[in-house]
Amino acid sequence: MLFSFISFSLGFSEEVVDRVIAYVDNYAITLKEFIVFSKKMKENFSDMQNEEILETMINRILLIKKAEEYFAGLPEEELINNYIELKIKSTIIISEDKVRNYYESNKDKFKNIPYISIREEIEKYLFEKELNKKLKEHIKELRESTEIKIIFIP
Repeated sequence: MLFSFISFSLGFSEEVVDRVIAYVDNYAITLKEFIVFSKKMKENFSDMQNEEILETMINRILLIKKAEEYFAGLPEEELINNYIELKIKSTIIISEDKVRNYYESNKDKFKNIPYISIREEIEKYLFEKELNKKLKEHIKELRESTEIKIIFIP
């Protein structure tokens, strides 16, 4: 009789409000965080799967964690942007030869557009391509030195 009173008064019959779905080192990703992040992601990428969303969350946490070593106290987006600027973008150099070679190799795509008119767009494209490649490599390195445990994918 006493046990049932204690159980009732401590709220054992209450519903679980949130639960952990993954860990990144000692940081827990909760279902609630996932749902909020997922809604934002699906506004822009409606076909994105939950597994991809969770992986994106993990990657953001890794970048934020590393960025805080350099830029403590900034909002998350600024942390990530500043870190990417410092560690990745600053190392990318697109030479004039690369831009010219790309133009020459893809002349059929440019349909008689003079090099000088399209040069800047080609450089931006090559820069973004290199940025994506280096960012993927960097995240892979961060993942290798981090304990990541996915409990379940919603």
